[in-house]
Amino acid sequence: MDFSFYTSHEIIFGRGKIAQLPEIAGRFGRRVLLISRGRFMQESGCLERIKQAMKSRQLEMLDHTLPAGEPTVTEVDETANLARELTPDVIVGLGGGSSIDTAKAAAGMAVHPGSVADYLEGVGSLRIKKPGIPLIAIPTTAGTGAEVTKNAVISGVMEKYKKSLRSSHLVSRIALLDPELTYTMPASLTAETGMDAFTQLVESFISNKAQPIPQALALYGIKLVDKYLAVAVRHPDDPEAREAMQLAALLSGMALANSGLGAAHGIAAALGALCHIPHGRACAVLLPHVLEFNLPSCITAYSRLYSQLSDFTVDSELAAAEAFVTRVDRLTREINIPKAFSAEEVPADQLPELAKASFGSSMSGNPAAMNDYDVEKILRKVTAK
Repeated sequence: MDFSFYTSHEIIFGRGKIAQLPEIAGRFGRRVLLISRGRFMQESGCLERIKQAMKSRQLEMLDHTLPAGEPTVTEVDETANLARELTPDVIVGLGGGSSIDTAKAAAGMAVHPGSVADYLEGVGSLRIKKPGIPLIAIPTTAGTGAEVTKNAVISGVMEKYKKSLRSSHLVSRIALLDPELTYTMPASLTAETGMDAFTQLVESFISNKAQPIPQALALYGIKLVDKYLAVAVRHPDDPEAREAMQLAALLSGMALANSGLGAAHGIAAALGALCHIPHGRACAVLLPHVLEFNLPSCITAYSRLYSQLSDFTVDSELAAAEAFVTRVDRLTREINIPKAFSAEEVPADQLPELAKASFGSSMSGNPAAMNDYDVEKILRKVTAK
């Protein structure tokens, strides 16, 4: 047996833990650069409260807020240049996966020359070779697990790609998780981000790169999502459900960072880059179909997962595996994930291009080999006529 395991240097988890941010940031020095996306953090007063808390501990906080959306090459380059100019002692990434990925990429690129495009997988030829500015990652959604992963997903706008900046040097120094920060997520976002986490947990568990520690973490996380996601969608103020989903998302990040993903994420990346489909929704719609495609290669794994989720006995390992696929499909219906993308969202004449764009790093972990025809067939199933 031969494997390695990467995760954040320190994980701090619990309700109300955001109050510890000034003390935690102060470990690194006095100058703090906080990176977020969208207007919510400002409009909610969250940024101002953090700023005042920092000031009370004689820390200087500079906040850099980018427009909502996924990080682009231009935005990362501009943010990295800002970090080079300001020379902060620590960078804080606050928000969803896009905010944390922006902060993660900027922290790494601040000590490397050139554009982030020069370092992206499948785009550039350079690699991250040393640690960047220390990063504290604080998720406000429960889905991506970006706070503990070693990659940042960056989009090329003109080139229409989504590629990863990947290095063990990008892993955050501290992941600070406060489930109370997720209470304001609307039901639709709770459902979509939760299914992103679930897809990451399942795909890392069945990946052809699966490793024992991530599999154990994924198994626990899958049980949490199965039990609590629908509760969190229906009852957003339920503290137990929010805590469970935040933990599941954390575990999904730890699992995918070490065991890889699969076809659902590979296709979802193409749908995001070319059709601007939200990532969590893409994963949620695709997952039951990808699980069905992979079933002949994953009978034992699916059967094991079903036995962990259900007290019902079935006649055979195959029946248990099929029951697991059905259970996942039922979960997506329960939380109101649509069965398909509209023809306007995913035009039929774009399917060949989408299929070709699906074969990135995520696809390499899929337990069953896929070709362009297989991907197109799945895409036709999930595109409304």
